[in-house]
Parts: sequence; C-alpha cells; structure tokens
Amino acid sequence: MILMTAAFCAFTLTAVLGLMIAFNLFRGKFVARSSSILHGASALLGSVLAIGAALLGETAIYINIVMAVVIIVLGVLAAIKRHKTGIVPKGILLVHILLAVTCYLMLGATVFLGIDTAGLLGINLA
Repeated sequence: MILMTAAFCAFTLTAVLGLMIAFNLFRGKFVARSSSILHGASALLGSVLAIGAALLGETAIYINIVMAVVIIVLGVLAAIKRHKTGIVPKGILLVHILLAVTCYLMLGATVFLGIDTAGLLGINLA
C-alpha cells in the first residue's frame, strides 16, 4: 500500500504541473521545456511506483498502469508534435488530460477508499 500511496503523491505533482502547462498552452502562452520535462519525470516516477505496487501483489492498480501507458504515449506524441511544428495538438492534449484525470481519480479511490475501480467496471486484468 505504501507504493500505491507514493505513486499517488507522484501523480499529484504530475497533475499540478500538467494543469499549469495546460492552462498556458490553451491560452497560447509560453511553456518552459523544464516544466514539460519535470511533468514527464514525475509521471514516470509515479508509473514506476505503481508497477512496484503491482509486482508486490496490488492487483487493483493494474488498470492504472494500463491507462498510464496510454497517457504517457499521448503526452509524448503531443510534445513531439509541438516541438516539430510549434502547434499544440489540442485534440491529443484533451484526450491526454481526460484520461489522466480519470486515472488519477481511480487511483485515489483505490488508495484512500480501498475500491477496486477496475472490478467495479467489470474489468478483470488479474
């Protein structure tokens, strides 16, 4: 449970940074590369901690790991597109944000309420 809580803390930092980045991007303001790198690094740390929890038997977190992979891929695609063209792919960014919020809330429900959110949805990944 300690690794899941640590993952939640890392993802909280990721969420705060992500909100700051998203607000600036959607307003057309400059986003420092360091913000994006720190956002990605904290997401990677949270993912590693979640994988560690899964390896120690926390099966309720499997769905979060699957979602995190998709979220990270979308984030990397958005960053590459922005770097190459200077244009923010708002559709990709919106899907990235919506999946991230959903994943974060599901992880919070698992960590703090002990709810197996994947099980509630009828998803069996174990």
